[in-house]
Amino acid sequence: MIKFIKSYLDKNLFYVSVIITGLTSLLFGLFYTLFKNNVFENASNNLFDGTGVLSSYVTTSTNRPSEVNYFLIGLVLSLIFFFVVTLILSLYLKKSYIKLFNLLSFLNIILVIGLIISCLFIGIFDVLAYIILIIIVILYLFMLYMCFNKIFDLDKNKKIISLVGFTVIVIIILVLLKLFV
Repeated sequence: MIKFIKSYLDKNLFYVSVIITGLTSLLFGLFYTLFKNNVFENASNNLFDGTGVLSSYVTTSTNRPSEVNYFLIGLVLSLIFFFVVTLILSLYLKKSYIKLFNLLSFLNIILVIGLIISCLFIGIFDVLAYIILIIIVILYLFMLYMCFNKIFDLDKNKKIISLVGFTVIVIIILVLLKLFV
């Protein structure tokens, strides 16, 4: 697998990386929309049962944002996240932005598969959808670590700090999404 990724990076297929990144962002926007709709639907159902945790926030007259707004928020946030993480890694590792962009977008194929599966399960069994997404993100981080190891020949400290920084940024964005959006 690493040889395939390395040959992809050597070919410098930037346009393919842009397409993969766009597809990932579209699927994240879809997932975020389904997630938010599922949260509001569950809260509304629980409200009518009299046991809703969010019953003080969700009432029958609540005007919630449209699905288009959720989709655009998810789309824009995922694009900003991707470009900022690539920039931070590029500056920290002192590697080419384009090469890191190509690497991260190629690894986004893992996220695309995970987001498709999660979108299918979110309406049926939402906990399983979240577990699948967490497993996919862990697999993504593992593959990123392997690529740092085999392709960029980074020392152990830089690899670990890069992955910890990447993970911290993911956690911060998830917390901000939960708090403000």
